[in-house]
Amino acid sequence: MPQKTFGVFKVFYTFAPIFSRELMMNELQLRIIEQATPMFLHYGIKAVTMDMIAARLGMSKRTLYENFKEKNELLLACLEKAEDDRNVRLKTYYAQRQNVIELLLKVHEDILCFMRNASPAYFIDMERYYPKVYDRYVREKETHKHAILDLLREGIGEGVIRDDINLEIVGTLLSLQFELLKNSDQIFKSKYTFTEIFETIFKSFIRGIATPEGVRYADEFFAGRENK
Repeated sequence: MPQKTFGVFKVFYTFAPIFSRELMMNELQLRIIEQATPMFLHYGIKAVTMDMIAARLGMSKRTLYENFKEKNELLLACLEKAEDDRNVRLKTYYAQRQNVIELLLKVHEDILCFMRNASPAYFIDMERYYPKVYDRYVREKETHKHAILDLLREGIGEGVIRDDINLEIVGTLLSLQFELLKNSDQIFKSKYTFTEIFETIFKSFIRGIATPEGVRYADEFFAGRENK
């Protein structure tokens, strides 16, 4: 898979920074990560303590700290593992895609699964209390936008993305839409769920940039999902 194209997917996971280290985890460490990750997502990072994680796992705090020296280290390991798992799925989506629209729709489904398990506190805590992780995301945003533009140009060549839109503006707007999602609780006063907001943003985005053929493809995809 061309690296410049695959990089587009990173923007969809706004607070899932990209790490270059390959995970080398033992079985116990993987079990800890599998339990800690949904706790961070559901309750928020700040609210989850190492005591809570140890209790959930039925292990002593000493054993937990022998595997992860502090919560920051465990959080980074959780993010790395989630990133590795996503990359495996995304490579499959890319290899099996019929066109760019289908690729974006598959990514949309993947994000929805993530959003159903994530609370606003997770995103807020990441920015407020883990600035090194957040700063890395900010530095990479421009790279992500260029990757989006490459993918949209590919879609234009396939006839599924309109050729009369300003791609630079579209890439910027998409990035800003995900900033809106991050702050959705303050904006919508918890009236809507993450998934409702994301669905609306994504459907509007796809239909706005797609050709009639692309819109038809997207509508068939959404109709098929609703009929399941």
